[in-house]
Amino acid sequence: MVTLHLRNVPADLDATLAADAKAGVSKNRRAIEGLRRGLGLDQLERSQLIDQIRHGRRPVDLDIAELIREDRPAGRS
Repeated sequence: MVTLHLRNVPADLDATLAADAKAGVSKNRRAIEGLRRGLGLDQLERSQLIDQIRHGRRPVDLDIAELIREDRPAGRS
């Protein structure tokens, strides 16, 4: 990990980060999330995760309607 120091942070931005910190999210974590989102890195990570899920998915051979019918109380169709 690398340390990054920011200067001349606008007061409104610092106030928002401070409010998040009071709510339990550190200024550092929130700033990193904002940088990732602003640079579009979160989109890249999200698309990579979706690809991993799609490629790791196993086919499922289930009749969903039949499962619903089996779960209903007796006497209802």
